[in-house]
Amino acid sequence: MALILTFPESAERSRKLASDLGIESVSTEYKVFPDGEDYVRVPVDVKDIDVIVLSDLYPDQDRKIFRTLLLLDTLRDLGARRIVLVCPYLAYSRQDRRFRDGEAVSLKTLIKIFENLGADYIVTVDVHKPQAFSGSRAECINVEPFEKYARYVKENIGEDVIVLSPDIGSLWRAEKVAKILGTSYDYFEKHRDRVTGQITMRPRQVDVRDKKVLIIDDIIATGGTIREATKILKNMGAREIHVIATHCQFLNNADKKIIDEGVKSIICTDTIECNHSKITVFDIIAEHLRRLIT
Repeated sequence: MALILTFPESAERSRKLASDLGIESVSTEYKVFPDGEDYVRVPVDVKDIDVIVLSDLYPDQDRKIFRTLLLLDTLRDLGARRIVLVCPYLAYSRQDRRFRDGEAVSLKTLIKIFENLGADYIVTVDVHKPQAFSGSRAECINVEPFEKYARYVKENIGEDVIVLSPDIGSLWRAEKVAKILGTSYDYFEKHRDRVTGQITMRPRQVDVRDKKVLIIDDIIATGGTIREATKILKNMGAREIHVIATHCQFLNNADKKIIDEGVKSIICTDTIECNHSKITVFDIIAEHLRRLIT
């Protein structure tokens, strides 16, 4: 037996996921006390039951992480058999290694806490670097949406595209989508100053003149990298530029700035819902969960 527990604002997403799995969806009782502290209550009996916790960790990451920790610990106390934590967007995942001496590795810390408070499985979508999960005690599952990307591109943009990653770190994403489409792929060489955050980019030897180009990445926050790549591609004579990303935050109207720079379309998933969420990932999340609870 299994059920899904979530927080009130994610109830609709939880119901759709539960419907796909043929199980019940339940919202936790959640409120914020006048002094700003969180209150969480599990309103059903979970003893000896597999519990899937659907937790959307953006925006307001710190509060949402803390209430998730309260819920995980409570479920373990109440005798849940197995706990599957589903975070479509896994906050703090970009800091997955120590770039400068003395830095906190936030992803490692977060996974460790989730494990220690009872998560047997952690399911997310297109984590920044999947290899960062190695060594975790909990089983970490990275759901890849790339077949859905290729299908969308084929149906709405066309197969005659060059797929580009804005840096070598996302080249594997470009490669997977390009191989499904049967087209070419490459990446921009990028350098980010770890102190100032300033980005400089240099294009590799790719012929994009009069071609349609698809830039692919996992996260768009301020959009600075995408805008810089777009400028370079336009100078190289690209005919059309499209952008596809899994987690779209669009801070400070970043999507408008990207469009104003000359991008024809932006395609996002619904890990973080926005006006550009054209691809749902919850059906493929359900496929992975089905294997865990049966």
